[in-house]
Amino acid sequence: MLKTVSAGAVALLVCAAAAAQVVPPFTDAVVVTASGIEEPVDDVPAAVTVISRAEIDASGLTLVGDLLRSLPGTVMLRSGYDGGVASLFVRGTSSTHTLVLLDGVRLNSPFFGGYDFSLPMTAGLERVELVRGAYSALYGADALGGVVQLVTAPPKRDGASLSVETGPDGWRRAELGGSVVAGRWAGTVSAASREGSGPLANDDFSSREAMLDLGYTAGEGRRVGVLVRRTAGSTEVPFVGADRTPRRRTTAEETVAAVPVRWRLGARTALEANVSWVARDMGFEDPDDPTGFVSGDTTADSTGARVVLRHAGAVHALSAGAEWRRDRVTDGSNFGFTLHDATQSTRSVFAQDHVALGAGAALIAGVRWDDAQPWGSELSPRLTVSLDRRSFRGWVSWGRAFRAPGLGELYFPFSGNPHLRPERSRNAEAGLAVPVLGGRGRLQVVGFRNRTTDLVEFEYASYAFANVGRAAQDGVELSWLQATGAWGELEAALTWLHTGDGSGAPLLRRPSWSGSAGWRGVVAGRVTGAFTLVWVGRRADVDPVTFARVDDPGFLTADAAVAVPLSAALRLRLRGENLTGRRYEAVRGYPAPGRRLMVGLDARLQ
Repeated sequence: MLKTVSAGAVALLVCAAAAAQVVPPFTDAVVVTASGIEEPVDDVPAAVTVISRAEIDASGLTLVGDLLRSLPGTVMLRSGYDGGVASLFVRGTSSTHTLVLLDGVRLNSPFFGGYDFSLPMTAGLERVELVRGAYSALYGADALGGVVQLVTAPPKRDGASLSVETGPDGWRRAELGGSVVAGRWAGTVSAASREGSGPLANDDFSSREAMLDLGYTAGEGRRVGVLVRRTAGSTEVPFVGADRTPRRRTTAEETVAAVPVRWRLGARTALEANVSWVARDMGFEDPDDPTGFVSGDTTADSTGARVVLRHAGAVHALSAGAEWRRDRVTDGSNFGFTLHDATQSTRSVFAQDHVALGAGAALIAGVRWDDAQPWGSELSPRLTVSLDRRSFRGWVSWGRAFRAPGLGELYFPFSGNPHLRPERSRNAEAGLAVPVLGGRGRLQVVGFRNRTTDLVEFEYASYAFANVGRAAQDGVELSWLQATGAWGELEAALTWLHTGDGSGAPLLRRPSWSGSAGWRGVVAGRVTGAFTLVWVGRRADVDPVTFARVDDPGFLTADAAVAVPLSAALRLRLRGENLTGRRYEAVRGYPAPGRRLMVGLDARLQ
């Protein structure tokens, strides 16, 4: 299939290149995740998407997970209403195979892996980046399907903003932000809250987030900062399978503290360092459990340090660094501990060279070595060859990636297996991007192939976790971005995906087809708006009552937002979700929200 796709992509490239004009870059957005340094997104030989602050504001969305729903190669599925667990599947890989970073700080849980996207909100962020593909050569464990990076907004000038919104089912949202610049000191602060109710008894949710970013600039290219962000959420659970749970609830808290340092050592050399601490606390309680009152609590903390030295020469752009991380997990319930201070330390070294070969050709080679006990060590290389001309950009890349077994998989009583190996994958992709319609648009086609072995699965024969799983993902991502002059931008994406497990059966919750279409721009006069369609095709799932394998039907959602200026500092916002009122289940057994209309006000003071 990939040979067919590659042939079609080459034909598309030839036709588009013949018709394209010599044009400047389509967008001035920057991305840091693909190479570790900030560079224009149009220059990056990778499948990368950047969601800017302007796009976040236009959408009116409050959760990072909702922003990711419309990106090519991704499927975001949430269990029920707003507070339900949200899982991201990138290129058909597992929900534990995407690394999530906040300004370079790892957020994935060391307990059983993965990240719950029902937690992070958009407040205080400058942009969200998604790079698809194997990136363990840069970031180590978990970067098999891709990397999501949340980039905080730097302080630019004195100012403040306030947004409030209300809607049906008790929906309330508020966001507050501000920044201050005083000489060499500059800081930003943001806070956000959201809450609402589902259609059932015991179906409420709420979340809060606050962030502080303070920095001191000692000269050009020299900055020392302090970043602190805390997020807390509470979700009521109305049922489990076919049983009502009238008082069951879960809680989640996350605290991130980091000291980032960027220090220019010369005209072409810079040092970057980051010391970080991430604390996670997950709680559960059910007074009506058949065994009596049940409560549980899991704390998962990570302490880390990372240092990178970068040198940009005329031909070579070199990066080399080292990283250390210590994870600690304690898990218990009212019956006692299951894990108590289970720990794991990982040390890493890595290097990358970007070589300019001339005539628009370039070579990017990187490698990383990670070592931890008890699972051993992993070597993760990545190689990209690219050609960038005025009429097109193309690249071919290959890489290896891995996911380290979580502390729960290693040491959980009875089911843990300290002899587990990391999950390993090999990934290849070929991409082509061409300007279309006189350079006002960009069309991109990316074909990919991923093979994962040693997947950690629960083996009923031994009643323990074991490296017995295999998975294959092949696919094609097609994306189109079109500027429409003063009217705004159009974008569309379509993804075809073929997956299989060790027996050849399709992987759960990975649709063969998915896509999106959207527009943002001027509605009339000074009124702006955004409209988004997201389509998720048929996919396999498991019935939560019978545990039988089933096929879930596809669904299409339509969301819109309109902003009406009332004055220079105040605007009215109208927002609608699932405008067609379609009844659907993103995850089997968990009805998704119906049509909802919200109204809000945004105030900005400069």
